[in-house]
Amino acid sequence: MISRYFRDKLHKVRTNRAGTVTKAALALCVCILLGGCGSGSDNIKTAYDCLGALDYTGALAALSNAENAGEDAREIARARGIAYIGQADYPGAVEQFTISLNSGTGYPDEMDVDINYYLAAAYDGMGDYASAEGRYDAIIAYCDDTESYLLRAAARLKQGKFEEAVSDFNVVTSRKPDDYNTLIEIYEMLTAIGYREAGLEYISTAIASDTGKMTDSEKGRMYYYMGEYTQAAALLESARNSDGSITSSLFLGRAYEAMNEYNYAANVYESYMGSKGASSELYDQLGLCRLKMGEYEAALEAFKAGMECDDGTFAKSLEYNLACAYEYNADFETAYEMMQSYVAKYPDDEDAARELLFLETRVNQVSQGDGSTDS
Repeated sequence: MISRYFRDKLHKVRTNRAGTVTKAALALCVCILLGGCGSGSDNIKTAYDCLGALDYTGALAALSNAENAGEDAREIARARGIAYIGQADYPGAVEQFTISLNSGTGYPDEMDVDINYYLAAAYDGMGDYASAEGRYDAIIAYCDDTESYLLRAAARLKQGKFEEAVSDFNVVTSRKPDDYNTLIEIYEMLTAIGYREAGLEYISTAIASDTGKMTDSEKGRMYYYMGEYTQAAALLESARNSDGSITSSLFLGRAYEAMNEYNYAANVYESYMGSKGASSELYDQLGLCRLKMGEYEAALEAFKAGMECDDGTFAKSLEYNLACAYEYNADFETAYEMMQSYVAKYPDDEDAARELLFLETRVNQVSQGDGSTDS
Protein backbone atom coordinates (compact mmCIF):
# COMPACT_ATOMS: atom_id res chain seq x y z
CA MET A 1 0.00 0.00 0.00
CA ILE A 2 1.27 3.45 -0.92
CA SER A 3 2.41 5.52 2.01
CA ARG A 4 0.31 8.47 3.04
CA TYR A 5 3.44 10.64 2.96
CA PHE A 6 4.03 9.90 -0.71
CA ARG A 7 0.44 10.68 -1.59
CA ASP A 8 0.45 13.92 0.36
CA LYS A 9 3.76 15.25 -0.91
CA LEU A 10 3.68 14.15 -4.53
CA HIS A 11 -0.01 13.94 -5.29
CA LYS A 12 -1.70 16.04 -2.62
CA VAL A 13 -3.73 13.18 -1.31
CA ARG A 14 -4.70 12.16 2.15
CA THR A 15 -7.13 9.31 2.41
CA ASN A 16 -6.63 8.09 5.94
CA ARG A 17 -9.67 7.06 7.94
CA ALA A 18 -10.02 6.83 11.71
CA GLY A 19 -6.29 7.25 12.23
CA THR A 20 -5.14 4.74 9.60
CA VAL A 21 -1.95 5.97 7.99
CA THR A 22 -1.40 3.72 4.99
CA LYS A 23 -4.19 3.20 2.49
CA ALA A 24 -4.08 2.54 -1.22
CA ALA A 25 -4.84 4.54 -4.37
CA LEU A 26 -3.72 7.91 -5.65
CA ALA A 27 -5.59 11.00 -6.66
CA LEU A 28 -3.41 13.14 -8.88
CA CYS A 29 -2.42 16.80 -8.74
CA VAL A 30 -3.27 18.58 -12.00
CA CYS A 31 -0.31 20.94 -11.88
CA ILE A 32 2.16 18.06 -11.56
CA LEU A 33 0.57 16.08 -14.34
CA LEU A 34 0.40 18.93 -16.83
CA GLY A 35 3.90 19.97 -15.88
CA GLY A 36 5.11 16.64 -17.25
CA CYS A 37 3.18 16.81 -20.50
CA GLY A 38 5.78 17.19 -23.18
CA SER A 39 4.63 17.01 -26.77
CA GLY A 40 1.56 19.23 -26.52
CA SER A 41 -0.50 16.86 -28.71
CA ASP A 42 -4.26 17.04 -28.30
CA ASN A 43 -4.58 13.36 -27.36
CA ILE A 44 -1.88 13.47 -24.70
CA LYS A 45 -3.20 16.76 -23.33
CA THR A 46 -6.67 15.21 -23.16
CA ALA A 47 -5.22 12.25 -21.29
CA TYR A 48 -3.57 14.51 -18.72
CA ASP A 49 -6.78 16.52 -18.35
CA CYS A 50 -8.60 13.25 -17.63
CA LEU A 51 -5.95 12.22 -15.11
CA GLY A 52 -6.34 15.53 -13.36
CA ALA A 53 -10.08 14.84 -13.13
CA LEU A 54 -9.40 11.28 -11.87
CA ASP A 55 -11.01 9.90 -15.04
CA TYR A 56 -8.60 7.03 -15.60
CA THR A 57 -10.77 5.25 -18.18
CA GLY A 58 -10.98 8.42 -20.24
CA ALA A 59 -7.23 8.94 -19.91
CA LEU A 60 -6.47 5.44 -21.17
CA ALA A 61 -8.82 5.91 -24.12
CA ALA A 62 -7.09 9.17 -25.06
CA LEU A 63 -3.69 7.48 -24.76
CA SER A 64 -4.80 4.71 -27.12
CA ASN A 65 -5.72 7.43 -29.61
CA ALA A 66 -2.32 9.03 -29.06
CA GLU A 67 -0.59 5.71 -29.68
CA ASN A 68 -2.57 5.14 -32.90
CA ALA A 69 -1.55 8.61 -34.04
CA GLY A 70 2.12 7.81 -33.46
CA GLU A 71 2.60 10.38 -30.73
CA ASP A 72 5.33 10.54 -28.05
CA ALA A 73 5.68 6.91 -26.89
CA ARG A 74 7.62 7.82 -23.76
CA GLU A 75 4.98 10.29 -22.63
CA ILE A 76 2.20 7.83 -23.42
CA ALA A 77 3.82 5.12 -21.28
CA ARG A 78 4.34 7.56 -18.41
CA ALA A 79 0.73 8.72 -18.49
CA ARG A 80 -0.52 5.13 -18.73
CA GLY A 81 1.49 4.27 -15.66
CA ILE A 82 -0.13 7.13 -13.75
CA ALA A 83 -3.58 5.96 -14.83
CA TYR A 84 -2.79 2.42 -13.71
CA ILE A 85 -1.68 3.70 -10.30
CA GLY A 86 -5.01 5.51 -10.07
CA GLN A 87 -6.75 2.19 -10.76
CA ALA A 88 -4.52 0.40 -8.21
CA ASP A 89 -3.05 -1.71 -11.03
CA TYR A 90 0.47 -1.48 -9.69
CA PRO A 91 2.08 -4.24 -11.80
CA GLY A 92 0.69 -2.57 -14.92
CA ALA A 93 2.02 0.76 -13.73
CA VAL A 94 5.49 -0.71 -13.13
CA GLU A 95 5.51 -2.10 -16.66
CA GLN A 96 4.55 1.24 -18.21
CA PHE A 97 6.97 3.33 -16.14
CA THR A 98 9.77 0.90 -16.99
CA ILE A 99 8.96 1.29 -20.69
CA SER A 100 8.98 5.06 -20.30
CA LEU A 101 12.23 5.00 -18.36
CA ASN A 102 13.92 2.78 -20.93
CA SER A 103 12.76 5.06 -23.74
CA GLY A 104 15.02 7.88 -22.64
CA THR A 105 18.32 8.95 -24.11
CA GLY A 106 20.40 6.89 -21.72
CA TYR A 107 21.56 10.03 -19.95
CA PRO A 108 19.54 10.78 -16.78
CA ASP A 109 17.40 13.90 -16.89
CA GLU A 110 14.58 15.50 -14.90
CA MET A 111 11.95 13.34 -16.56
CA ASP A 112 13.85 10.25 -15.44
CA VAL A 113 13.65 11.56 -11.89
CA ASP A 114 9.91 12.16 -12.25
CA ILE A 115 9.32 8.66 -13.66
CA ASN A 116 11.41 7.10 -10.89
CA TYR A 117 9.21 8.78 -8.29
CA TYR A 118 6.12 7.27 -9.89
CA LEU A 119 7.83 3.92 -10.35
CA ALA A 120 8.76 3.89 -6.66
CA ALA A 121 5.12 4.64 -5.81
CA ALA A 122 3.97 1.71 -7.95
CA TYR A 123 6.45 -0.64 -6.27
CA ASP A 124 5.26 0.65 -2.91
CA GLY A 125 1.69 -0.10 -3.91
CA MET A 126 2.71 -3.67 -4.77
CA GLY A 127 4.44 -4.07 -1.44
CA ASP A 128 7.82 -4.40 -3.18
CA TYR A 129 9.57 -2.00 -0.85
CA ALA A 130 13.08 -3.11 -1.82
CA SER A 131 12.46 -2.08 -5.43
CA ALA A 132 10.96 1.21 -4.26
CA GLU A 133 14.08 1.83 -2.21
CA GLY A 134 16.16 1.17 -5.32
CA ARG A 135 14.31 3.87 -7.24
CA TYR A 136 15.02 6.39 -4.49
CA ASP A 137 18.67 5.30 -4.57
CA ALA A 138 18.73 6.22 -8.26
CA ILE A 139 17.17 9.63 -7.62
CA ILE A 140 19.60 10.39 -4.81
CA ALA A 141 22.54 9.34 -6.97
CA TYR A 142 21.39 11.72 -9.70
CA CYS A 143 20.31 14.81 -7.80
CA ASP A 144 20.64 14.10 -4.04
CA ASP A 145 17.07 15.26 -3.53
CA THR A 146 16.19 15.69 0.14
CA GLU A 147 12.60 14.50 -0.36
CA SER A 148 13.95 11.20 -1.66
CA TYR A 149 15.71 10.54 1.63
CA LEU A 150 12.39 10.86 3.43
CA LEU A 151 10.62 8.56 0.99
CA ARG A 152 13.47 6.08 1.04
CA ALA A 153 13.28 6.05 4.82
CA ALA A 154 9.62 4.99 4.55
CA ALA A 155 10.53 2.15 2.18
CA ARG A 156 13.31 1.07 4.52
CA LEU A 157 11.03 1.10 7.55
CA LYS A 158 8.63 -1.23 5.77
CA GLN A 159 11.51 -3.67 5.29
CA GLY A 160 12.48 -3.51 8.95
CA LYS A 161 15.61 -1.46 8.20
CA PHE A 162 15.16 0.81 11.17
CA GLU A 163 18.75 2.05 11.51
CA GLU A 164 19.03 2.81 7.79
CA ALA A 165 15.71 4.68 7.90
CA VAL A 166 16.85 6.75 10.88
CA SER A 167 20.02 7.60 8.96
CA ASP A 168 17.86 8.98 6.14
CA PHE A 169 15.65 10.88 8.58
CA ASN A 170 18.74 12.46 10.09
CA VAL A 171 19.87 13.66 6.66
CA VAL A 172 16.50 15.33 6.22
CA THR A 173 16.44 16.97 9.65
CA SER A 174 20.02 18.21 9.30
CA ARG A 175 19.18 19.84 5.99
CA LYS A 176 15.80 21.18 7.10
CA PRO A 177 16.20 21.77 10.86
CA ASP A 178 13.32 24.25 11.07
CA ASP A 179 10.89 22.33 8.88
CA TYR A 180 8.56 21.26 11.66
CA ASN A 181 5.92 19.90 9.31
CA THR A 182 8.49 17.39 8.08
CA LEU A 183 9.32 16.45 11.67
CA ILE A 184 5.65 15.75 12.23
CA GLU A 185 5.61 13.59 9.09
CA ILE A 186 8.61 11.66 10.37
CA TYR A 187 6.71 11.00 13.60
CA GLU A 188 3.69 9.79 11.60
CA MET A 189 5.84 7.48 9.47
CA LEU A 190 7.56 5.94 12.47
CA THR A 191 4.29 5.54 14.35
CA ALA A 192 2.62 3.84 11.38
CA ILE A 193 5.30 1.14 11.40
CA GLY A 194 5.22 0.68 15.17
CA TYR A 195 8.05 2.99 16.26
CA ARG A 196 6.03 5.65 18.05
CA GLU A 197 8.59 6.15 20.82
CA ALA A 198 11.30 6.86 18.24
CA GLY A 199 8.98 9.33 16.55
CA LEU A 200 8.28 11.06 19.83
CA GLU A 201 12.00 11.64 20.28
CA TYR A 202 12.04 13.84 17.18
CA ILE A 203 9.03 15.79 18.41
CA SER A 204 10.17 16.24 22.01
CA THR A 205 13.65 17.29 20.86
CA ALA A 206 12.14 19.87 18.53
CA ILE A 207 9.96 21.34 21.29
CA ALA A 208 12.85 21.44 23.75
CA SER A 209 15.15 23.19 21.29
CA ASP A 210 12.58 25.64 19.90
CA THR A 211 13.93 29.18 19.78
CA GLY A 212 10.62 30.77 18.89
CA LYS A 213 10.52 29.75 15.24
CA MET A 214 7.83 27.13 15.77
CA THR A 215 4.27 28.33 15.16
CA ASP A 216 1.44 27.65 17.57
CA SER A 217 -0.07 25.32 14.98
CA GLU A 218 3.12 23.29 14.65
CA LYS A 219 3.71 23.12 18.39
CA GLY A 220 0.06 22.33 19.03
CA ARG A 221 0.17 19.38 16.64
CA MET A 222 3.30 18.12 18.33
CA TYR A 223 1.67 18.28 21.75
CA TYR A 224 -1.35 16.50 20.27
CA TYR A 225 0.82 13.61 19.15
CA MET A 226 2.53 13.58 22.54
CA GLY A 227 -0.88 13.05 24.12
CA GLU A 228 -0.84 16.38 25.95
CA TYR A 229 -4.25 17.39 24.65
CA THR A 230 -4.99 20.32 26.98
CA GLN A 231 -1.74 22.05 25.98
CA ALA A 232 -2.36 21.14 22.35
CA ALA A 233 -5.87 22.60 22.42
CA ALA A 234 -4.66 25.90 23.92
CA LEU A 235 -2.02 26.32 21.23
CA LEU A 236 -4.29 25.22 18.40
CA GLU A 237 -7.06 27.55 19.59
CA SER A 238 -4.56 30.39 19.37
CA ALA A 239 -3.42 29.20 15.95
CA ARG A 240 -6.99 28.93 14.70
CA ASN A 241 -7.62 32.54 15.69
CA SER A 242 -4.40 33.78 14.09
CA ASP A 243 -3.90 31.72 10.95
CA GLY A 244 -7.42 30.50 10.29
CA SER A 245 -6.00 27.40 8.62
CA ILE A 246 -7.85 24.16 8.09
CA THR A 247 -4.93 22.32 9.71
CA SER A 248 -5.28 24.24 12.96
CA SER A 249 -9.04 23.61 13.07
CA LEU A 250 -8.65 19.95 12.16
CA PHE A 251 -6.16 19.24 14.95
CA LEU A 252 -8.00 21.44 17.43
CA GLY A 253 -11.08 19.34 16.84
CA ARG A 254 -9.08 16.14 17.13
CA ALA A 255 -7.59 17.32 20.42
CA TYR A 256 -11.08 17.88 21.85
CA GLU A 257 -12.19 14.50 20.52
CA ALA A 258 -9.26 12.93 22.35
CA MET A 259 -10.56 14.58 25.53
CA ASN A 260 -14.07 13.21 24.79
CA GLU A 261 -15.34 16.73 24.15
CA TYR A 262 -17.17 15.68 21.01
CA ASN A 263 -19.72 18.49 20.96
CA TYR A 264 -16.98 21.10 21.05
CA ALA A 265 -14.98 19.24 18.40
CA ALA A 266 -18.00 19.12 16.09
CA ASN A 267 -18.51 22.83 16.68
CA VAL A 268 -14.90 23.49 15.65
CA TYR A 269 -15.35 21.67 12.34
CA GLU A 270 -18.71 23.30 11.62
CA SER A 271 -17.45 26.74 12.60
CA TYR A 272 -14.57 26.53 10.14
CA MET A 273 -16.85 25.45 7.30
CA GLY A 274 -19.39 28.09 8.24
CA SER A 275 -16.83 30.83 7.70
CA LYS A 276 -14.48 29.34 5.09
CA GLY A 277 -16.76 27.05 3.10
CA ALA A 278 -17.28 23.32 2.74
CA SER A 279 -14.31 21.02 3.24
CA SER A 280 -14.43 17.32 2.41
CA GLU A 281 -11.62 16.74 4.93
CA LEU A 282 -13.53 18.37 7.77
CA TYR A 283 -16.81 16.74 6.78
CA ASP A 284 -15.03 13.40 6.94
CA GLN A 285 -13.69 14.16 10.41
CA LEU A 286 -17.07 15.58 11.49
CA GLY A 287 -18.74 12.37 10.38
CA LEU A 288 -16.30 10.29 12.43
CA CYS A 289 -16.94 12.57 15.40
CA ARG A 290 -20.70 12.12 15.02
CA LEU A 291 -20.26 8.34 14.95
CA LYS A 292 -18.40 8.54 18.26
CA MET A 293 -21.27 10.59 19.66
CA GLY A 294 -23.78 7.96 18.55
CA GLU A 295 -25.42 10.44 16.18
CA TYR A 296 -25.52 8.05 13.26
CA GLU A 297 -27.93 9.92 11.01
CA ALA A 298 -25.90 13.13 11.43
CA ALA A 299 -22.74 11.17 10.61
CA LEU A 300 -24.38 9.87 7.45
CA GLU A 301 -25.26 13.39 6.36
CA ALA A 302 -21.73 14.64 7.09
CA PHE A 303 -20.13 11.95 4.92
CA LYS A 304 -22.64 12.63 2.13
CA ALA A 305 -21.87 16.35 2.27
CA GLY A 306 -18.16 15.56 2.15
CA MET A 307 -18.60 13.47 -0.98
CA GLU A 308 -20.60 16.23 -2.65
CA CYS A 309 -17.81 18.79 -2.24
CA ASP A 310 -14.84 16.45 -2.63
CA ASP A 311 -12.48 16.81 -5.59
CA GLY A 312 -11.32 13.22 -5.32
CA THR A 313 -8.79 13.83 -2.58
CA PHE A 314 -10.84 12.24 0.20
CA ALA A 315 -13.09 10.04 -1.92
CA LYS A 316 -11.64 6.78 -0.62
CA SER A 317 -12.00 7.66 3.04
CA LEU A 318 -15.46 9.14 2.57
CA GLU A 319 -16.74 6.12 0.61
CA TYR A 320 -15.60 3.74 3.32
CA ASN A 321 -16.93 5.86 6.15
CA LEU A 322 -20.25 6.41 4.40
CA ALA A 323 -20.71 2.65 4.06
CA CYS A 324 -19.96 2.30 7.78
CA ALA A 325 -22.48 5.03 8.60
CA TYR A 326 -25.17 3.13 6.70
CA GLU A 327 -24.24 0.09 8.77
CA TYR A 328 -24.58 2.06 12.01
CA ASN A 329 -27.98 3.20 10.76
CA ALA A 330 -28.91 -0.48 10.32
CA ASP A 331 -29.28 -0.06 6.55
CA PHE A 332 -27.22 -3.17 5.91
CA GLU A 333 -28.24 -3.59 2.28
CA THR A 334 -27.00 -0.13 1.28
CA ALA A 335 -23.89 -0.57 3.41
CA TYR A 336 -23.19 -3.89 1.72
CA GLU A 337 -23.65 -2.45 -1.78
CA MET A 338 -21.35 0.46 -1.00
CA MET A 339 -18.72 -1.77 0.55
CA GLN A 340 -18.87 -4.07 -2.46
CA SER A 341 -18.16 -1.09 -4.71
CA TYR A 342 -15.40 0.09 -2.40
CA VAL A 343 -13.64 -3.30 -2.29
CA ALA A 344 -13.86 -3.54 -6.08
CA LYS A 345 -12.00 -0.23 -6.32
CA TYR A 346 -9.53 -0.94 -3.52
CA PRO A 347 -8.99 -4.69 -3.36
CA ASP A 348 -5.88 -4.39 -1.19
CA ASP A 349 -7.82 -2.94 1.77
CA GLU A 350 -7.98 -5.94 4.10
CA ASP A 351 -10.09 -4.16 6.71
CA ALA A 352 -12.74 -3.41 4.10
CA ALA A 353 -12.70 -7.01 2.87
CA ARG A 354 -13.42 -8.22 6.40
CA GLU A 355 -16.14 -5.62 6.81
CA LEU A 356 -17.72 -6.78 3.55
CA LEU A 357 -17.91 -10.35 4.85
CA PHE A 358 -19.57 -9.13 8.03
CA LEU A 359 -22.12 -7.10 6.08
CA GLU A 360 -22.86 -10.09 3.88
CA THR A 361 -23.89 -12.08 6.95
CA ARG A 362 -26.14 -9.20 8.06
CA VAL A 363 -27.83 -8.97 4.66
CA ASN A 364 -28.37 -12.74 4.65
CA GLN A 365 -29.90 -12.59 8.12
CA VAL A 366 -32.32 -9.88 7.03
CA SER A 367 -33.28 -11.78 3.86
CA GLN A 368 -33.97 -14.87 5.99
CA GLY A 369 -36.22 -12.90 8.31
CA ASP A 370 -33.81 -12.35 11.21
CA GLY A 371 -34.02 -8.65 11.90
CA SER A 372 -31.51 -8.71 14.76
CA THR A 373 -29.04 -5.81 14.70
CA ASP A 374 -26.75 -7.00 17.49
CA SER A 375 -23.07 -6.52 16.61
